[in-house]
Amino acid sequence: HEYQSFPIKIEWDGSQENGMEVEANAAEPTPTNSVVMFERGCNFPIVRRVTLKKSGTFTVSASYDDSADKFQYPAGVGKHIATFNIIAPADSDAKIRVNVKQDIHGSLTLSSAQMVEEIPEPEPAPAEEGVEVKADEGAEAKVEEKKEEVKKPKLKKTNLEFSISRPLDWTMTELQREIEVEVDMSNADRVVRETADARNELESYIYDMRDKIISESQLASFCTEDEKSAFSTLLENFENWLYEDGFDASKSVYVSKLAELKKSGDPIESRSYEAKTRPSAMAMLQKTLEKYTSWLNTSSGDENYAHITEEERLKCQKMCDDSTAWMYDSLDKQGGLAANVDPAVTVAQIYAKNQEVSNTISPIMHKPKPKPKVEEKKPEPADEPKKEEETKTEEPAAAEPMDTSEPMEEEKQ
Repeated sequence: HEYQSFPIKIEWDGSQENGMEVEANAAEPTPTNSVVMFERGCNFPIVRRVTLKKSGTFTVSASYDDSADKFQYPAGVGKHIATFNIIAPADSDAKIRVNVKQDIHGSLTLSSAQMVEEIPEPEPAPAEEGVEVKADEGAEAKVEEKKEEVKKPKLKKTNLEFSISRPLDWTMTELQREIEVEVDMSNADRVVRETADARNELESYIYDMRDKIISESQLASFCTEDEKSAFSTLLENFENWLYEDGFDASKSVYVSKLAELKKSGDPIESRSYEAKTRPSAMAMLQKTLEKYTSWLNTSSGDENYAHITEEERLKCQKMCDDSTAWMYDSLDKQGGLAANVDPAVTVAQIYAKNQEVSNTISPIMHKPKPKPKVEEKKPEPADEPKKEEETKTEEPAAAEPMDTSEPMEEEKQ
């Protein structure tokens, strides 16, 4: 929580209000049209409420109370904070709740404005004549207790429209004007910064190249004596101009002066870069050619590369032979040149040749084997319906007649 340094009062237009309700740490409200709502020492964020009887459009203003002078309020500084314009119905004399909020930053604002109306309850229907209602003693006691209780009226709350104006609020025209001024200032600062950067870049280039062209370990061996003398003179002239007529020059002038110097310095730096980078570039090209040449020699009888045609092999072989010849020819030409002469072959050309070799041979080398052909199965003829086997029922063999003759009696001897 934060501490409120000066007391803030809320006041409204019109005569003094009777029956005004203030939800604050104040004494019993008396008829008045202002009240100290945020006393010195209260903590925020906090919301306080004042309830007024108003109709139509009215204003409520917030300002530091006159008692703030006792607490070292700055002399000559206005005390008005904000004005709240609240729009209430013109034909109503209902209560208006004005909720004023002091947020976590200590800024005062109107949280809400509500019109509060009491809704009358319908009277209970009278009992029918001639109907006797019997009730026990307990029920009668409860009815009596309910009668004694004071019923709270039902309230209808309606949010009202309001607007806030402050002494420091700007119109859109004023705000847009200040934004344009800020943009102009930002652009001016950017130009100053970019101009200083361009000047420093020119100054650094002069000092840097002046030392490098006389150093054998840097650029001295990559420029002729004539180039060195002419470039040194040019650097000296630009240095003198920079500290005399060019001290307050514009950014574009510094940029053009730097570009003029680089026309003489860039070729020298380029020779140095080529000399340092060329060996590794040539080694990379040679390694690429050896790899593909080795593959051509070892893959001729390999079953894994049997799908590569003879025409493709000849194409790869020709690329390897031509590139090898170009590489050695370039090395021979470059070997006869001095370091202060433009190279016969550039690093960019070597990288391009290496890429050309890879783009030509690699797709052939990694060409996938064709998938084996799958013989299409001929559709089998539909099975002929099996003929029903004729079931031959064997006739049972004729039964032999039983021997019914009685055995002959043995002859008596």
